[in-house]
Amino acid sequence: MLGDCAKISFSHKQDKYHVIETIDPALIEKWQKEQNENREKLKLYDTEPWQINKKVAFNLDQNASIQNELLRYVGGLDISFVKDKDTACVGLFVFDIVNDFECVYKDLQIVTMDQPYVPGYLAYREAPYLLERLERLKQLKPKYYPQCIFIDGNGILHGNKFGLACHVGYFSDTPTIGVSKKLYQVYGLEKNQEHKEKINNELKKAGDYFELRSKIEGDNTLLGLCYRSTDLSTNPIYVSLGNKISWETCLWILKICIKNTRIPEPIRQADLNTRSYLANLDQNKLD
Repeated sequence: MLGDCAKISFSHKQDKYHVIETIDPALIEKWQKEQNENREKLKLYDTEPWQINKKVAFNLDQNASIQNELLRYVGGLDISFVKDKDTACVGLFVFDIVNDFECVYKDLQIVTMDQPYVPGYLAYREAPYLLERLERLKQLKPKYYPQCIFIDGNGILHGNKFGLACHVGYFSDTPTIGVSKKLYQVYGLEKNQEHKEKINNELKKAGDYFELRSKIEGDNTLLGLCYRSTDLSTNPIYVSLGNKISWETCLWILKICIKNTRIPEPIRQADLNTRSYLANLDQNKLD
């Protein structure tokens, strides 16, 4: 009943910031070592034929043998949380950009997190559930496996340059892009007055962006882009590479996947649907 559903309070990402105080230092050391090792194996360049061609499929009945020559299927991964719980809804959505972004595959699952949230190591809490959805898609509907996945989280714009989008992209061997609404303040990057002025002065219209480079001496790494999505949206998004994609291709597909809202459509739809799924569940099923 609607009355029961209305009692469920949920949030998007809020509860991942609840940190369990007692964490084994050895576990953190292990995670950091893994991130550092895997970071060196990332492919921050184009690896797929569709990326080289930079062409979108144009025929709904195109032969599957040339599917990867042209871009057609893009995915969105997201997690929404029940407030004050480790219960969450994981969602994978795949969209056909040839057919007006029709959703051709969706998979929603209620899960209970079995790892605490530790700043810088979000992937160890959330990525296993995201990777499970992708593996399930491979088994059930391989023809719809996305050629590129948008992930609500950071890629190399991260303290160890190996955020959630990198983790998922690396372990799924899939091109991934990380998108965040907030600036992850690492490597000297700060959301200060200077940053706000740069947004006002340089992001005048849809598609405008400026680079976010490390400010640490001796490190000029391009970590991300501060990007204006639409003419009407003055708040930017923060975009970073995950795996198997170049900055040039990232910008190209970003423009394709942004419609009339600030957030790229694959993530926006994943967000809306995971929230809606939670809101329509009976409270008893979440206890």
